[in-house]
Amino acid sequence: MRGVLIFLAGLIIGGGLSFIVATGIGAGVGVATGLMAGACMTAESAKELGLITPEQVDQVLNAAVEQITANQLAEADKISGSDAGCQKVISDLKAAAAKNR
Repeated sequence: MRGVLIFLAGLIIGGGLSFIVATGIGAGVGVATGLMAGACMTAESAKELGLITPEQVDQVLNAAVEQITANQLAEADKISGSDAGCQKVISDLKAAAAKNR
């Protein structure tokens, strides 16, 4: 009987911890995805308004990362080629929105 109770307690605790860890990982992925989508939408809007050029998108996103992390980025850590990446993110978002209509 004692073994069954230990097994049930382990099952409940393990299941609860697994749920918490899985939820945390999912939330982290969601936050990262949302942050990237928001940054890209802002950069694309600024481009459309003529406030920045496609070449300046990297500068804007690197500045945003530096503000979020409160650290100066090393040259090797800087974002590059983000204009094309942001265009893909925006087109994926538009396709998903059209699909859900």
